Amino acid sequence: MKSPALSRLTDDDGDDTVEEQEDSDAEVEGLLTSTSPAIRRASEPKPSSTLPAGTKAGWSSWNGLTGSMSAADRKVFAREMVTQTMPIMVLSLLGAVLTGFLLEKQQNWKVFIRVEELFILVPILLNLKGNLEMNLAARFSTSANIGELDLRLTRRSLVFGNMALLQVQALLVSFVAGLLAFVLGSLARNGVHHSLQHPLHNPGSATNAAAGGTEATDALRGGYFEALLVLCVSMLAASFSSAILGSFMCSLVIICRRFKINPDNIATPLASALGDLVTLVILGGLSSLFVIFMGTLVSTGVFLLLLGAIALNTVITFRNAYVQELLSVGWTPLILAMIISSGSGVILEAYVNDFEGFALFAPVLTAVTGNAGSIFVSRISTALHASRKEHYIFVSIALFVITIPTLMVFLVFVWITNQAPVTFVFAIGFLVCVGLQTIISLVVGYFLCIVLWKKDYDPDVYALPLLSSLLDLTGQLMLVGVFSVARLFSGTPSDAAGDVASGVADAAGGVAALLL
Repeated sequence: MKSPALSRLTDDDGDDTVEEQEDSDAEVEGLLTSTSPAIRRASEPKPSSTLPAGTKAGWSSWNGLTGSMSAADRKVFAREMVTQTMPIMVLSLLGAVLTGFLLEKQQNWKVFIRVEELFILVPILLNLKGNLEMNLAARFSTSANIGELDLRLTRRSLVFGNMALLQVQALLVSFVAGLLAFVLGSLARNGVHHSLQHPLHNPGSATNAAAGGTEATDALRGGYFEALLVLCVSMLAASFSSAILGSFMCSLVIICRRFKINPDNIATPLASALGDLVTLVILGGLSSLFVIFMGTLVSTGVFLLLLGAIALNTVITFRNAYVQELLSVGWTPLILAMIISSGSGVILEAYVNDFEGFALFAPVLTAVTGNAGSIFVSRISTALHASRKEHYIFVSIALFVITIPTLMVFLVFVWITNQAPVTFVFAIGFLVCVGLQTIISLVVGYFLCIVLWKKDYDPDVYALPLLSSLLDLTGQLMLVGVFSVARLFSGTPSDAAGDVASGVADAAGGVAALLL
């Protein structure tokens, strides 16, 4: 039954358009208490009749996988892929390339040399922040497609509530990420290797000799002030980027709804691409700023203010009926994603200086293939919430076909501009890696959504963090193998024959030791 707050008008083309009317509190309450599945909030329990009769949470027949796609449906779907998904994938590639360039430059910044934990923090923080923005984009896309954003008061409450929730999640997960990065950095530290790692480290200086030599300067690293620097930089970068990107994502989904564009094809990949770039820029700027005040109480004061911001936003979120339930759900996948991403951080810190161009290829590979998976997950989740069929096979094939040429263009660009050495062996290995990574992204994304839905978990909340962190890890492991194989064929076989096995084995062994 349609809500009295909405009226449907038909335009000249026969399409339905939504005319927004002034909605009262009683009408909004009536909308929320309605039993119609089309207007149910995504966080509420799902009735067993969510899927059409004869299907069982997407596990049914071949026809359930492909959908009964008519010729008209195929035309609409093809137009969506070409006009919406392909431009966004290209835009996300551009964002990932810029992120890779910036990461490659930052490895030589003084603050990243002096505070080694910051490089371990980068993939952990980027993955967690990307998960938060992608979750927001997926939730809002689902809300838009089932009509929840068509009411003015409902839309306003959802926007403000989700922005406060995003701040709580960003500050908490960035605190844990910073703490984990500091601990991992301290455990992996093997002494002072560079004069920038501590201002006293200058073996020939009288100051260093008076302080007791390099052993004394090494002991000064990894203390209270360095820990506070990592925590403050991590939390501030997460908070600022969440405010910027959260506002942008909410506005984007509302605009897509207004202009009849499916936000599932746009919001999540854009959130991923822009999230990494914006967060990395803010992280680098704040790190360079806070290192100036290292050893003072500035970081302590900022940290206390950030704890107050967590408490304030928690109160605001708890008072919002639309998002208060999300305060207690969705933390498990974020924590698991953080643990998995810490393995990616160890790999990046270990090989970013060993393989030329690794810092450029790694974020692009994981971002673009991850975007294909995030689009797939978002479309599946919307289909499940809206009780309609999704053409899973056709969607996955289309996303695969779009992803491979996109990364081929990137590889050609790197080769032409000579940003990194690209040999024939490396190019073949990279394309194989791209194909495998894209298949993993689509297959794991599909089964994650279906299994979570069967277990009564919302894929909008649980699927994307697990998928993106897993892709970060598998992508970087495969990339280590590709670089090792390329080095094998570019050097002498006797010297480099063990590089492939040792490179992947060292990376996998370090990750396994960390996780176990």
